[in-house]
Amino acid sequence: MIVQQDGKPQQVLAKFLNLMLNYQCGLTIRVAEELERATAILMEESKLVRCVFVIQNFEVTKTAVLEALGKDGSLPLFLVLHQQRLELQKQIADGRENVYYCAWENAFSDSENSLQKIAGDALEKNGVGNIFQDIENVPYPVLQQRVEHRLRNLNTLPTLPEIIMRIMRLVNDPETTTAQLEKLLCRDPAIVMKLLQVVKSPVFAGIGRTTSWSLSDVIVRLGLKKFGAIAQQIKMINSLVKPGESEFDLRRFWEHSVGCAVIADRLYTQKMIVLPGAVVFNDYWIGSLLHDVGKLVLGFFFWDWFARVIEQCERNNLAFRSVEAKMGDVASHERVGQLLIINANMGETLAASIGNHHDPGEDPSALMCLIHLADNLCKELGLGYLPSDKGRYDAKVLGQLALKREDVVALRNALAEDVKDEVKGLVDLCL
Repeated sequence: MIVQQDGKPQQVLAKFLNLMLNYQCGLTIRVAEELERATAILMEESKLVRCVFVIQNFEVTKTAVLEALGKDGSLPLFLVLHQQRLELQKQIADGRENVYYCAWENAFSDSENSLQKIAGDALEKNGVGNIFQDIENVPYPVLQQRVEHRLRNLNTLPTLPEIIMRIMRLVNDPETTTAQLEKLLCRDPAIVMKLLQVVKSPVFAGIGRTTSWSLSDVIVRLGLKKFGAIAQQIKMINSLVKPGESEFDLRRFWEHSVGCAVIADRLYTQKMIVLPGAVVFNDYWIGSLLHDVGKLVLGFFFWDWFARVIEQCERNNLAFRSVEAKMGDVASHERVGQLLIINANMGETLAASIGNHHDPGEDPSALMCLIHLADNLCKELGLGYLPSDKGRYDAKVLGQLALKREDVVALRNALAEDVKDEVKGLVDLCL
């Protein structure tokens, strides 16, 4: 729960806490504007509250209020005030357990006195750990349980439409028939209509452009996995609709995402690179399509924060991921995307590839290498989320692919002729 007085600094701090507590801890937020209202909520919903933050200009002077807000020390109570008010507040609350202090001036610093550090350590001490903690070393079934349990009631992590998950289950089942997939898709005539348009685009021109193909003909011609992935793409593009208060550039997002998928497909099917292992179409197509889905989530639900990251990118000519790290890594788009994929039960390989597509680690998988390379080539071809996006290639990925810088330049030049127009046309058909 956050007690927030009126004022821009208070709003900024409250939104930051909402972002942090949502994605790091799986906590939803209840906001009160007055201390009296906050104590009343605590009495009504005491079993649900895990922590209390007070963000205001002046000290909490009444000891009875401090006791009520912290439930006599059983709840972590965070008092966030101006630096000049903090010493007096500490004197007033002297001797009380489970009370923590942060100065407005230090809230966004990268020091031990930052709000993220103080809150994170205190919440961990009180049994509310960080979902991202040791995420690379936790067994995937344990991580799944953690995410499912902690994010159950979170309203800032969208769920994918059920038909997307049903298509995925069908195409991953070796016993699925063409008739079964066709039956499922025909329940949504809008998808079918767009599918028959999309598969005639230059990107999938190999099936022929005749108008006589039936849905089952196209499924057989393209294959279950490829057709299923395209159907999922169309549904996602038309289902994830931004809130009215967000200025997130949804069209640009999908151009980059679809561009990444198209480039990954070209690199793989035309044998333009040699991967260190096998990959399958629906993994690299859906993985490429959703690699930046964390940006979409942040841009939808935390537009103010997202806009601040963009501003820093453009002002200092930095990569989006670099700015996120510089601003405290409170909830990077990689990790938020990974949470969405885990929550949707889309598989460990896909979740890891999306959660690490900028920082693939020491031994990146074949899928991770393909998505990372396609993502950066897409940016170099002018299809990044921001026009200023540049390709930044990880040395470990290039090593796995046995590529030198001049090889990357050759790949970019080989792709440059028609891919940009084809991608824009494909997005037009999907919308």
